Amino acid sequence: MNPLPKSHTYALGSTMAYIVVLLSASFYLYEFFLRVMPTVITQELMLAFSVGTGSLGQLIGCFFYAYALMQVPAGLLCDRFGPRVCLVASIFVCTAATLIFQCTNSFAVAAATRLAIGAASAFAFVGPMALANRWFPADKQALIAGCIQIMGCVGAIFAGNPIRMMINQIGWRSALYYSGVVGVVLTLAFVMVLRDRPQSTPREQTDQPSHVNLWHVLKRVLSKPANWMVGCAAFASWAAVAVFAESWGVPYLSLIQQQSDAQTAQQLMWVWIAMAIASPVAGWWSNAVKERVRPIMILLSIGLVASLVLIVGQPSQPWLVSLLLFALGVSSAAQPVTFGLINDLNDDDTMATAIAFNNTVLVSSAGILLPICGYVLEYYAPSAGGMPQTVAPFQAAFMIVPVIMLLCMVVFYYNIHETHCQNVNVDDQAEDGIAEHDEVMTGSASA
Repeated sequence: MNPLPKSHTYALGSTMAYIVVLLSASFYLYEFFLRVMPTVITQELMLAFSVGTGSLGQLIGCFFYAYALMQVPAGLLCDRFGPRVCLVASIFVCTAATLIFQCTNSFAVAAATRLAIGAASAFAFVGPMALANRWFPADKQALIAGCIQIMGCVGAIFAGNPIRMMINQIGWRSALYYSGVVGVVLTLAFVMVLRDRPQSTPREQTDQPSHVNLWHVLKRVLSKPANWMVGCAAFASWAAVAVFAESWGVPYLSLIQQQSDAQTAQQLMWVWIAMAIASPVAGWWSNAVKERVRPIMILLSIGLVASLVLIVGQPSQPWLVSLLLFALGVSSAAQPVTFGLINDLNDDDTMATAIAFNNTVLVSSAGILLPICGYVLEYYAPSAGGMPQTVAPFQAAFMIVPVIMLLCMVVFYYNIHETHCQNVNVDDQAEDGIAEHDEVMTGSASA
């Protein structure tokens, strides 16, 4: 095959490849910022829309409802239309919805914009990974995935104390307006810079039409009990982060430490810093020891203990609270190991859908737990639109986190057997006893 002229060629792993993938990954940073930002303006939002904590929990949860439901369709659309078109359209939707949110006084309109941001944000991880698959060789994919995850953590950090300081100076509506302006700049950059593939890659090699029956694939994934059991672990890995770092953590931690919301927002960055550090380390650890179940259980146990201490112990020392928040971030590193386990339990024909399903279950923890906690807090609130002024209501609301984590850990541990980082693809693994599973594995080895 004759190469294309140099003026029309970009090699795999070239400088242009880094520009394309890093620019696309900035969307993950941006959507994480938009996702987490409401956690530092809960009081302002309740006053602006005249709602209580229950309704506010639903408003925050709107992002996660749409985000979870769009995971599988996002992958299909990227395959059908290409990641560039999907990324340009989705970041435009996020930008427009942010600008509408900052100027509306209608709760219904605000909820609709959060739904739109959540749906569009489903492309923020899938899109950059799809581009990475086209622009970089296979041995770079894991590293790129880790870097994209770090971008999300950076976005969450910006949504903490930095935006809180900005809001104190210019107000939350102005802060969101400038966030929308950043989105406009990114949209224009996406239009001008992003490309679906290196021009040196023949289209017929990268755009192979799929004849797979998508409904059949989805049915296979959903009918496999093991995928649901792994989903329990994924759900648990995000439960504490959703409640403490993405919703009600700021007012509660400010109350038990007797400090300002700005100081607490700064503390929450330890969750995201820990997640950025621990996620790639957890994946490396799991591969190094050739185990999935034990690393997941250890990491979830860290989160279970840390959440109990934060809720029951009511620590007032800032250094201890920061340490416990760091532990919550470390615990969330169980999520990449759950994706490794999904990889072990499914075949190539259903892998992408299985991964999307696991991510859907993972993020649904926020959509389910936030409204529940919100309504419990609203029940104890002294007035409509207010926040409880004592610790007990927060404790009552937050206890759902360790309870759910413990239940998920029990279900996961007693229904999933160790894969030793090998693809076993056992459809009924969650229903078989360990002796039968060992017999199957021994028979396969003998064959």
